[in-house]
Amino acid sequence: MKALFSILFCFTAFGVFSQNTSQYDNIPLNSAVTYRKAEPQVILAADYVYSSPVDKENINRKNAVAFIMKWMAGTSDYSFGMDETISKIAGGDNEVLGMYFVCLTKYALAKGKGVDREELKYNAYVMLATFCENPNNNYKPKGEVKKMIDAKNQGKLKEFLASKQKKP
Repeated sequence: MKALFSILFCFTAFGVFSQNTSQYDNIPLNSAVTYRKAEPQVILAADYVYSSPVDKENINRKNAVAFIMKWMAGTSDYSFGMDETISKIAGGDNEVLGMYFVCLTKYALAKGKGVDREELKYNAYVMLATFCENPNNNYKPKGEVKKMIDAKNQGKLKEFLASKQKKP
């Protein structure tokens, strides 16, 4: 799962790394201790991205997402993974994928290391739907994202997410 996450990270952040250096370049992420020490900066980055409207020209937002994903890929204190559900909902929309990982991070760091994996994923989807439905965030939901928002607003998000999982 870490390999898949790393590949996704590289794909999503490709454009970011070709840009100038960012404020996050000075935050070392090379050991378990440095990942723990970086958590306050990760929280600030996640708060910034979550409170900023979608803007493909905003390099600071892109750098913050890249930093969060780099932290997620390397932290040993939390286990993040890409599941088939977000792939189906995002449908290749990197903005939705990036925001999902931001939401996972925000919720995980707010709740701490003991957060249940299913609780983490569900609440990340709630946060993602809330972000995507807010017109101030400059995101126009369509397709599966729109269905996810509708399901959340009808109190049926768990059922919607379950319908996206692979059936045996």
